Amino acid sequence: MSIYAPLTHGPISGEFAVAPGAMITEEGQALVRTNTNQTAGVLPSTGEASDIFVGFALAHTVGAAFEEPFHNAIETYVVPADGKVTLIKTPIAGQVGIMDMSVVPPAPVPVTGGVTVTGNVISGLTAGDTVVVTYKYALTVYERTALFGNAQPGGYVGNYVDQVGYISKGQIFTSAFDASVNWLAATQVKLAANGQVTDQNGTGNVIANATITAVPSSQVPYLGIFLS
Repeated sequence: MSIYAPLTHGPISGEFAVAPGAMITEEGQALVRTNTNQTAGVLPSTGEASDIFVGFALAHTVGAAFEEPFHNAIETYVVPADGKVTLIKTPIAGQVGIMDMSVVPPAPVPVTGGVTVTGNVISGLTAGDTVVVTYKYALTVYERTALFGNAQPGGYVGNYVDQVGYISKGQIFTSAFDASVNWLAATQVKLAANGQVTDQNGTGNVIANATITAVPSSQVPYLGIFLS
């Protein structure tokens, strides 16, 4: 995951200590403290009730701070007669969202029942419909370098001194979101496991000061969140 810097603006940001044993692995991860240990530092959100949101990880340096493991893609298809579409990449299990754009008047409808994902092929779609597929996929070394540049030599220095940058107020565009969610219908932003965020249907705590300002698109595959 990562942060889209051109659209991210954080008037309130700084550094936090990292909790003992925790490891920040990606920019844009949701950072929390736990209500059982308020002074020990921050860690990626877990999706548990003990999470107390404090900000999003912000760690960019002259090189890529982390070797990003995943990225998001948004692709549009007109479903052929066999009801199948082949994605460019192979999605991670459980990280696929499909929206049918064929309803008139335009009203994107989530596609759920009868659809299967095998490798990078989605089956069970309605022939002739236009669908938009949002998914998360694993990056190769070459893709990672092409998207984010070379990693910081020696890795992110914060991991050696147990601290990490953060943004707690302002506008952030993060790729650390649940790709299976219909963000067009989201009314809340909640914490999820591994520093991710999800919508009101998640079981984690609500980020009370978060407002969704932009949903992921093929041009900018990041979720825009304003922290008031």
